[in-house]
Amino acid sequence: MADIELYSWSGGFADLISEDRRSVAQLVKDGGAIVGSIEQVTNRLDRTQMLALLHDQATDRIVGVAVLKTPGQGYRADKFAIAGVPITGFEAAPELGYVVVAEDMRGRQLSGCLVDAIVKGLRVPVFATTDSSTMKNNLTGSGFTRVGQEWQGQKATLSLWTFTPR
Repeated sequence: MADIELYSWSGGFADLISEDRRSVAQLVKDGGAIVGSIEQVTNRLDRTQMLALLHDQATDRIVGVAVLKTPGQGYRADKFAIAGVPITGFEAAPELGYVVVAEDMRGRQLSGCLVDAIVKGLRVPVFATTDSSTMKNNLTGSGFTRVGQEWQGQKATLSLWTFTPR
């Protein structure tokens, strides 16, 4: 496939036109970040704080997404407790997640661009959990620090990562 030019966008899910909202929801669903119907995925994306998108400039197709989520207090506290680290400073922290790149665009280091786009707008501490070696590299490159112990998730071994803006 020939190289393509990409451009990024960040903002709120509600800022997108309905066609783009559906495209983002489909990308997140196809990438396995959320299991459920498009309506269920859309409902979860409606509750997010911010997202970053990558578009193919020639077609305007959305080829990547990363999201800043607002997890519940119990979920957040549970992740820190399982990792065995204090939650101090992260009691209200959003979570970086749903980082997905379209299957035909993978292997181009686009997920790192998406993580960087989210980090660029951060003004508060953030956390992430992952089982992906690619995401671990992206998080490290964007200034996140792995903390605590790993634990067995539903699919694989997870780790906790934190970021505090300077």
